[in-house]
Amino acid sequence: MQKVKQKYGFIFFMISFILTSLFYMGCSQRKQVRNKKEIEKRISPVLQQKRTYRQEKIERVDSIKHFLHTNENAMHEEDIFKEYMNLYNEFKLYSFDSAYHYATQLCKIANELNSSGYKISAKTQLGYILARGGFFKEAIDTLSSIQIEKDALPDVVLSNYYISFGRVYHDLADYTKDDVFSAKYNKLGNELLYKSLSHLTDSSTIYYVKGKIALKENKVEKAKQFYQQALHLCDTTDSETLSILLSTMAFIDYKLELNDEAIEYYVQAAINDIRSAINESVSLRGLATILYYYKDDVDLASDYINEAFEDATFYGTRHRMNVIGTLLPVFVGEKLDIEKVKRQTFQDSFILSSVFAIILIVSIIYILIQMKRLRRSRELQEKLNAKLAEANRIKNSYIGHYLDATFKLVNQLDKFVLVGQQKLDNKQYDSLYSMIHNLNQEYNRKNTFADFDQTFLSLFPTFVESFNALLHSEDQFVIDNKSSLNSTLRIFALIRLGITENEQISTILGYSVNTVYNYRVRTRNKATEPKDFEENVKKIGL
Repeated sequence: MQKVKQKYGFIFFMISFILTSLFYMGCSQRKQVRNKKEIEKRISPVLQQKRTYRQEKIERVDSIKHFLHTNENAMHEEDIFKEYMNLYNEFKLYSFDSAYHYATQLCKIANELNSSGYKISAKTQLGYILARGGFFKEAIDTLSSIQIEKDALPDVVLSNYYISFGRVYHDLADYTKDDVFSAKYNKLGNELLYKSLSHLTDSSTIYYVKGKIALKENKVEKAKQFYQQALHLCDTTDSETLSILLSTMAFIDYKLELNDEAIEYYVQAAINDIRSAINESVSLRGLATILYYYKDDVDLASDYINEAFEDATFYGTRHRMNVIGTLLPVFVGEKLDIEKVKRQTFQDSFILSSVFAIILIVSIIYILIQMKRLRRSRELQEKLNAKLAEANRIKNSYIGHYLDATFKLVNQLDKFVLVGQQKLDNKQYDSLYSMIHNLNQEYNRKNTFADFDQTFLSLFPTFVESFNALLHSEDQFVIDNKSSLNSTLRIFALIRLGITENEQISTILGYSVNTVYNYRVRTRNKATEPKDFEENVKKIGL
């Protein structure tokens, strides 16, 4: 089995090496890039200020938090709700975890207000942010649980609910990218957006909704007209809406193969996102994609897709990270290919060295693992050998001792029988009685116990101390004669030697079976760990 694994492992590495070599050697050099300097000139200065824009965002958040901390006790709940909504809006496209936190706080405050308008508004924000984080099922469950009472709710609450719910389904369709389910989700999203139109008064938002519906119905030209009107009427201070409109216009132009126009919109959207500390990563991802596939600009595409991935990671957008994750290896791999064309020899050597380094590392890791296993096996074997040696020592000592005692007894009994027979023949009854009496004294049970105790304690000199350690302090045995055992200790000494049946113990010690049983139960009940007491006794001396 081991040889088979080694064989297939070697084949795998050889195939990987050959394929990698063919990939690098078969690549051709890209054509020259256009507009690279212009794009870099516009975006690079903004990217360099990225931390500054994020710091400004944090300062705005801290200002709101400080205001709340100072005045919350004196504020009405409606005003507290408004300030928490401001915090939510600051984090909505900046950090998913924080936005989710403030969305849940909005729901708590709305419940305290006990107003359907506030409750629906808060739940709408919660459902929207769940979708932003990639939790589409939870988002749909949250928004579906809202009970709509059209006559009792303001238009702004209803329109926001329908638009947010519709966008959740559209985002789910984009994430799924399936001919069956995506079409279903787009249809559900459009139905919700249609419902919002009767509650809208803002012209820019109306055109945006109509454009989104048209785009999901694949009416791209018509969608472009609506989005152009929405962009024309858009409040440029609303960075979120501006980002959505610019990115969507870029996407539409890309679908219409108006790639230069698409790049311009993506650049504007990316600059707006960076300055507004928006971490949704859509604009930079789109710009990187079009630069790669249309402009053949691998360097910029790699830089911007990395920025997009950093933003998505910072925000915590799972579905955005997944999408970018599929593009990132392509762009980075292409960039490495260009470097390879410039430095062919170095790359070939590097690849070959890397492959052998991987093989070496894997081999070292495998050897270390095997050495660790071998060390563990050796340690286990040493422990087992020590236990076996101890068992053999005990066995040999006992066998030697009791063989000697047995043959000594047999020889004396033979001698006793011979002399006894002579005395019977000579009718020396008094002398025979005296001889029997002496034999009984020499071999009575008390002497046998003393011999057993001395032999056992010579093999297990710490038995009494170890046994007492298993008992509560007030129940421990105090032995005056250090070379002898009492009845209880003698029973458990036999258990230590592997004699565990009550019948065997009673036969050896001359006790009744019930007496042995009662000694065992009574002593076990005095133990600190009654359940494992006898097992612990068997381990004494190991």
